[in-house]
Amino acid sequence: MAAAVSPFPRHPTPRNRLPVWRAVLSFVVLMCLVAAGGVTAPTAFADDYPTWNDVQAARQSEGAKQAEVATITALITQLQTEVQAAQAAASAATAANAAAQDALLAGQAQADLLTSRAAAMQAQANKSHKQAAQLTAEQYRTGGQDLTGTMLASSSADVLDLLSRLSSMGKLSSTINGVYVKAVQDTNTAKAISDQAGVARDALAGLAAAAQAAQDKAVQAQKDMVAALDAQTAHQNELQAQLASLTAATATTEQQYQAGVAARAAAAAAAAAAALAAAQAAAQAASASASGSGSGAQQYSAGPVSGDAQTLAQQLMVFVDGGQLSGSSPDHIKEIRWIAQGQSVPNCGIDVRVLQVILIAVETFGSAGVSDINRRCTGQIEGAGIYSAHYRNGGGHAVDFYSLGGNGATGADSNSLTLIGVLDPVMPGGSGLGQSNCRRAAGDEPRLRNFQDFYDTCDHLHINDPLN
Repeated sequence: MAAAVSPFPRHPTPRNRLPVWRAVLSFVVLMCLVAAGGVTAPTAFADDYPTWNDVQAARQSEGAKQAEVATITALITQLQTEVQAAQAAASAATAANAAAQDALLAGQAQADLLTSRAAAMQAQANKSHKQAAQLTAEQYRTGGQDLTGTMLASSSADVLDLLSRLSSMGKLSSTINGVYVKAVQDTNTAKAISDQAGVARDALAGLAAAAQAAQDKAVQAQKDMVAALDAQTAHQNELQAQLASLTAATATTEQQYQAGVAARAAAAAAAAAAALAAAQAAAQAASASASGSGSGAQQYSAGPVSGDAQTLAQQLMVFVDGGQLSGSSPDHIKEIRWIAQGQSVPNCGIDVRVLQVILIAVETFGSAGVSDINRRCTGQIEGAGIYSAHYRNGGGHAVDFYSLGGNGATGADSNSLTLIGVLDPVMPGGSGLGQSNCRRAAGDEPRLRNFQDFYDTCDHLHINDPLN
């Protein structure tokens, strides 16, 4: 990329883990909030929207027109209210899920710590037992009675039992008695800590169940929120057009509305074609410059790209509207659209580097298809699950391409190799690259400068920014 262009930004620091007591307390408070009804699910979406025939009929009388205006206005408000409620519910469920996951991690850490301390204390107790046994055996050996075999061959519990009997009979010196008392104390301490570790381990099942339930609720709340946004996207523009038709002096017909939609689509396609031509011309010029540097081989390089998320998303939406960038199911293109529109949708962000990668792919090949970006947004728990770059740290730190230039991407096909070659010099060190196994099987594993590659299925090309 050109030096004058903003470099890839550094990835934000992952959120710090809470102390154990704060993690558990936060989880309890949020669970109480949910149980008390503090998180309200959105209402059901409207399923009966006015038709253009309804709008035309309402213009026949002032009373009917005003009634239809009120109905449409109420529907627009309802869509907005449902989106706001769904976003609030999703944010609350996400917070509750994070608290539950923190509580589980804190509980696991506590159980591990106690288990480790119990083992260390038991080792100390065993050492004390051995020391007491050796001293006692030495005392009796000098007194003409050899207890060495008995002491050293016995278990710690048997040694303590024998020492206890000898101590009660007053047959241990003060030094040995002191060692014996310490061995007893160490044993009791080890048992107490072991019991605490057992309690902590027993609590893990409940914490794990609570964490899973919180995750399930967060996933469903996220899907509900996306459904509310989809309903708003599907209906609000047409409702506003119908409202404008009712309040304007001249009526708008459905045919005129659809003609306007078609005209905007045609303009978008033309804009996408122009943008693509300009981008490819810049890329060709960069490639020609690289080829002229003396390498002799065909070179590919990325043209300049923006470092602003909304600008990148707006550029990508030009290609979406023009048909050069497509999604899959579930459709992650809407995540790009919301960023382009300046909407801040909970858990649906996309890292700037990922937006840059998608733009470079479209500009390099003329078209691209993406199957995954932010799985947290769509509520997808698959692949590496919550530890995937698609999901971790708010999600949106990875992209999966299922096609490049109209051809299926496998991570080892010629277009995938070309894109890897374009991106590797400009991606930050430690960026992730999937399908290493696919390239090795094909004998096409390139030498990488910044990418770190790993195993992945051979039905897409996975790229992610560095995650700590």
